[in-house]
Amino acid sequence: GKATCLTVSARSKNGVSQLMQRLRTATQPLHRELDARLRISAPQAAYADVLDHLGLFHAWLLQMLPQIHAMPDPLPAHVVESNLRRLRALCLDLELPAPAYMHVDPSPALPISAASLTGYRWGMQYVIEGSMLGAIALYPRIAQIAPDRIPHFFRLALSHGRTPWQTFAHALDNQCQDEAGETAAEQGARDAFALCLNIYHP
Repeated sequence: GKATCLTVSARSKNGVSQLMQRLRTATQPLHRELDARLRISAPQAAYADVLDHLGLFHAWLLQMLPQIHAMPDPLPAHVVESNLRRLRALCLDLELPAPAYMHVDPSPALPISAASLTGYRWGMQYVIEGSMLGAIALYPRIAQIAPDRIPHFFRLALSHGRTPWQTFAHALDNQCQDEAGETAAEQGARDAFALCLNIYHP
């Protein structure tokens, strides 16, 4: 039979949920590798590098979001709204048509069983939410490079601060996850980073 779900997330001593800690551990090496590839952080970075960064991030989201929000078991409406705002901000910065709604892949080819699909998508979204914290951390650097042309995407990240991350973390903690679901979330997070690394080539 199905493994018993955890109705309350186990928490470690530092107050981070067990699942959140698993996701951090699973992605830490990939996170370090990605950070090393970001040309936007280099001392010689120019505004062209900022736009290049946004273009790569947009390409990554376009591959991720149709899978995350596809049926069955899409993520909650507030996650859809947050992701759509981010996508629209990027489109403004890149002078692309902004989407009116979230495009959804009717039959996404996800490397996961149907029973573990929800956990996999939460793992992918974990990386998106973490990337918004990264955008906040990059804001001072962007302000140095182009103080009069700070992109909408970075302004959006800063204006919302850590609230979206905290909302996501709370929702993640309240997911009814069995061991298979948590393992699927780890895989989703790793796959999201792998896709990002494939786009953010050295």
